[in-house]
Amino acid sequence: MGRARFLLPLLLLAVAGLTPAPAAAATAMTADAGVILDLAKSLTNPPPSWTGTDVCGGVSFSGITCDGAGRVTGINLVKLHLSGTLPSSFANLTALQSLQLQGNVLEGDVPSLARMGSIETLVLDGNAFSALPPDFLEGLPSLLKLSMDDLPLKPWSIPDAIAGCAMLQTFSASNASVSGPFPAVLANLTSLQTLRLSYNNLTGVLPVGLEALGALETLQLNNQRSAGKLSGPIDVVAKLPSLKRVFLQSNSFTGPIPEFDPNSQLETFNVRDNSLTGPVPPSLIGITTLQDVTLSNNFLQGPKPNFTAKAKDIDSGNGFCHKDPGPCDPLVTTLLGVALGFGYPLQLAKWAGNNPCDPWPGLSCIKMDVTQIKLPRQNLSGIISPAFANLTRLQRLDLSNNQLTGVIPDALTTLESLNYLDVSNNHLTGQVPEFKQPIKLMTAGNRFGESGGDSGGGGSNDGSSSSDPTGSHKSNVGMIIGILLAVILLVICVGLFLHHRRKKNVDKFSPVSTKSPSGESDMMKIQVVGTNGHSNISGSVGPTELYSHSSADSANLADLFESHGMQLPMSVLLKATNNFDEDYILGRGGFGVVFKGTLNGKLVAVKRCDSGTMGTKGLQEFMAEIDVLRKVRHRHLVALLGYCTHGNERLLVYEYMSRGTLREHLCDLQQSGYAPLTWTQRMTIALDVARGIEYLHGLAQETFIHRDLKPSNILLDQDLRAKVSDFGLVKLAKDTDKSMMTRVAGTFGYLAPEYATTGKVTTKVDVYAYGVILMEMITGRKVLDDSLPEDETHLVTIFRKNMLDKEKFRKFLDHTLELNAESWNSLLEVADLARHCTAREPYQRPDMCHCVNRLSSLVDQWKPTNIVDDDEGGTSEMGLHQQLERWRCDDFTISDSDSFSTYNTSRKYH
Repeated sequence: MGRARFLLPLLLLAVAGLTPAPAAAATAMTADAGVILDLAKSLTNPPPSWTGTDVCGGVSFSGITCDGAGRVTGINLVKLHLSGTLPSSFANLTALQSLQLQGNVLEGDVPSLARMGSIETLVLDGNAFSALPPDFLEGLPSLLKLSMDDLPLKPWSIPDAIAGCAMLQTFSASNASVSGPFPAVLANLTSLQTLRLSYNNLTGVLPVGLEALGALETLQLNNQRSAGKLSGPIDVVAKLPSLKRVFLQSNSFTGPIPEFDPNSQLETFNVRDNSLTGPVPPSLIGITTLQDVTLSNNFLQGPKPNFTAKAKDIDSGNGFCHKDPGPCDPLVTTLLGVALGFGYPLQLAKWAGNNPCDPWPGLSCIKMDVTQIKLPRQNLSGIISPAFANLTRLQRLDLSNNQLTGVIPDALTTLESLNYLDVSNNHLTGQVPEFKQPIKLMTAGNRFGESGGDSGGGGSNDGSSSSDPTGSHKSNVGMIIGILLAVILLVICVGLFLHHRRKKNVDKFSPVSTKSPSGESDMMKIQVVGTNGHSNISGSVGPTELYSHSSADSANLADLFESHGMQLPMSVLLKATNNFDEDYILGRGGFGVVFKGTLNGKLVAVKRCDSGTMGTKGLQEFMAEIDVLRKVRHRHLVALLGYCTHGNERLLVYEYMSRGTLREHLCDLQQSGYAPLTWTQRMTIALDVARGIEYLHGLAQETFIHRDLKPSNILLDQDLRAKVSDFGLVKLAKDTDKSMMTRVAGTFGYLAPEYATTGKVTTKVDVYAYGVILMEMITGRKVLDDSLPEDETHLVTIFRKNMLDKEKFRKFLDHTLELNAESWNSLLEVADLARHCTAREPYQRPDMCHCVNRLSSLVDQWKPTNIVDDDEGGTSEMGLHQQLERWRCDDFTISDSDSFSTYNTSRKYH
């Protein structure tokens, strides 16, 4: 009985404590279920299985994971093509651990997630979200992975709240509109292993504090789109002990490649398209784990590195002293030691190659010995290197008005020929050494010892090294006033220049006087030209803007152009276009307007450009295009007929292509109004294009690579014969080196994989693009079509996949094609060729000559006809004279005065 009295209170306490638990669980489950139901309502196309209200009780809500208490812990809706928005109640899912929404088209603002303290994985990639909440990343201490690539957000900066995500291991926000200076707050994420912020709008330098990221393995900051991009030195990457992959390409980083630890685990090092200087450090070359090195398009100097890496790209755009690995000339080595003292500044990037007396900027030589170095006002920093002492014939050294620190090295006193040294107006300290020989020494404006140790011994210092603090102060004040006056004058000059520039551009398309400025030629010499690469007229206007008559029409204009040497005066073009009448406009491009014109009764297209609006880069590429097209002429390349310059304008006259672009005949039929192309027409066009590119690759006097081959750059004449246009991105490849590195340019979808990722361009880049065009001609589809499901958007991938099943492949073809058995077999041949052309590895793709041979066997098929054998006519026993007489009697009646040669000619052209 006593025992029962003891147990009863315990039982009552247990009942009192346990009874409310189911109600609490039900409430929590109901709250989380309500959020999921809100989500289902905000989606325009929720998953089909989302029916009813039992979110956690069964299998109806696929992708939703709950715990035993009915709390939602996971949401996995990857690649379901969901559209709509996320409800504001999302933040109530406080037990959520994983939210994966990548591969959908969700839009609107990302709701606040501030109270999701349990979330570990947050993936938003590839959606259409437009903005982030003000409290983004606040209160997320458990976050391990944050991925938000490819989001069209409004410009935003990484918030300081990310410092609270101390456990974060992966942070990926590539192409996500991240703006502003590089976020120093990331140095707080000491657990970070992967950091991807490429294709954003970041600026500034890499903060030194990043060296705290000891666990970082992948650093991907490439291709910033901001005006200044990321800049400054990259020293911090050598201080990250776990770093394996570095992608810093296409920025504005400067200075040398840092020295790496011998035990570095680095595997990939890509810094191409920056402004790095100095020699490649041996410590980088010696990293045994290094597999992929990309250094091209910098200003690297010194000996060419001898990497043992499997993949390397180091030559293009750099200034190594030799084409092959090996030591530089001793004088080069000495001067690079001088540049090392200054930190290998960009100002000395032209100290490249193996001949300093070529000469390098700032140097003067006598008999291959440097006698003078003049580098004043170069904004140099760093120290005066003792390496100067190795220039034994040096007579004059001027380093004035820079930002140099440290001391004047005593080694300079060993230069017996030195008679002039100017180091004034720097930040030098210490004592001025005593020179043995007479020397003009200028040291004012520095911070030498207060005891007067700045006066040089053995030479005259011209009074400029006075230790009087007052005099030094006055000198500094005068220098500051002078700098301010110079800045004010510079601002006034720039303002006047911009005002004059704007004034000129206002009237750039006003009626043009036919009178040229004094001393200026009316014409610019160009011989062969296609569409300018940057105005891209073929892709920016309607079907009537493209030019071509047949080759015969072009030939009829030859007399007119020949009389001017292809140089046409402005008066001729004014008349041809009715004084550039707006009614004659065919289209507008990036650098000008294209007018329809008539010369000698034939239609032409006149592109009127203004060099003021093109800018320096545009003019350089414009002239590069001209240089290429001067050297090529082919019936399947769009030709230039004439040209003219007048003041700031550049005028080009092209043959007129009357049937538009291939793109308009394949993918834009509704807008263009063209009838679908037959299979025979498509094969003929494909062969024409192949012959044009084959000519560029191997039959012209030099090897050219087009780099922007696509349907909008293939023009059709009145007979639907094709010509390749738009040569603005053409690259010249030396016959001995048909592979080179260049900045990636072209059109996404047509870029070969190796070109898009490394910038390595060969003729196989054009072959890949040609294979894509063949696929478009077979299917009538665009290479990239975002209106289709995600796994079908990329034509090359789905084309190669569907080829495995002929019946499935037949349904994949352009539905406008009418194919008989012969055409079907021909199409399969072309499809197989397209598959080989788009092979991932360049060596697996054919050359264009193979494409021509394979297509010509399908297009230009010769078939014998039923004819009477010559023997049946009894001619086999006749001599040539008797056969000739018989043919004359059978075919013609000619006078006795007709000669054999005349008769033979008449038969040939009958």
